[in-house]
Amino acid sequence: MFLNKIFISIFCILFFYSTPGFSIRVESDYAYLVDYKTDQILFEKNSEKIIFPASMSKLMTLYVLFDYLDKGLVSMSDEFLISENAWRKGGALSDSSTMFAEVSSYISIENLIRGIVIHSGNDACIAIAEGLSGSEELFSIEMNFLAQELGMINSNFKNSTGLHNDEHYSTAKDLVILAKALIKDFPEYYHFFSEENFTWNGIFQPNRNNLLTEGLGIDGLKTGRTSESGFSIIVSSISNNSRLIAIIGGLPSKEKRTSEIRKLINFGQKGFKNFILFDEGEILDNVNVWGGRKTLVGISIPNEISLLLDIRGRRFLNAKYSYNDPIIAPIKKGEIIGKISILNDNNIIIESNLIANEDINKANIFRKVIEVSKYLLN
Repeated sequence: MFLNKIFISIFCILFFYSTPGFSIRVESDYAYLVDYKTDQILFEKNSEKIIFPASMSKLMTLYVLFDYLDKGLVSMSDEFLISENAWRKGGALSDSSTMFAEVSSYISIENLIRGIVIHSGNDACIAIAEGLSGSEELFSIEMNFLAQELGMINSNFKNSTGLHNDEHYSTAKDLVILAKALIKDFPEYYHFFSEENFTWNGIFQPNRNNLLTEGLGIDGLKTGRTSESGFSIIVSSISNNSRLIAIIGGLPSKEKRTSEIRKLINFGQKGFKNFILFDEGEILDNVNVWGGRKTLVGISIPNEISLLLDIRGRRFLNAKYSYNDPIIAPIKKGEIIGKISILNDNNIIIESNLIANEDINKANIFRKVIEVSKYLLN
């Protein structure tokens, strides 16, 4: 048995698209733009640089809370106390990141979520942390546990709010992992991120994500700012059936943050076109079977493979696939028997398994004798 590797050109299946390609320069300390479905990187700048995530940290607080809700440990109608600690540290003494909750009041989890998502309320975050874990210190342990499970290997959370702490950090890449997980794991709660305003205690506040109404397809997620982090934002945007996740940070003003994230989203939406490279179930090749009632089995693509490609990406696209030759019977339909990699130049941009397209049972003893005889004669 040996590993058979085959290179194929897929340029011929792509037609040139008339829109001219373009590149951008993003004026931020870091930036990261990826396709939600495929993890394809469309733009990257310092994506693994250690950063202070500021209020983007609240996405991790929400992920922990949504996990509790999903497991039925708490419900939307449950109410948590606004302790004096939450009121002072999260509201009265903070830089206006508050839902204006009254000390000693009880607020439902549903409204605390709105206070976090829309108002960026530090008081709401601390109430959640104390209500679920007893303290922010214990809650941060849960935050870090789930962060590691998600693969956020360069993140460490010390509080639920994102208020500055030198040991509280993350990366653009990790925060994109988190944003994707929120959308994928808890779709039933994602609607909160697109709510445009919220009034609590008689005080009206618009969603701090001011791009929700700009016609860019943005439906969440979170802004952030401290004096140490600068202005930052992570967003999700849907256009032409593609969802993009984008993050920028380290900017000097809200206005600059808005213009730079707008530029990055426009680049992703207008500079790339979606191409279906292989259809679901498409048979790529027929390969040898050893010891089976059939001598060949088709290897196929289990799921559609599509990519967002700019003009250069379309020109230099190719693929390679590999499998053990021959495949040993018995074989089950859907069994993984190979792998395909899509490359741009020599860089792998997406990989997929290859599967058998039918069942093949073992051959009877007489057929095996014939196969061995042919092998020996060759």
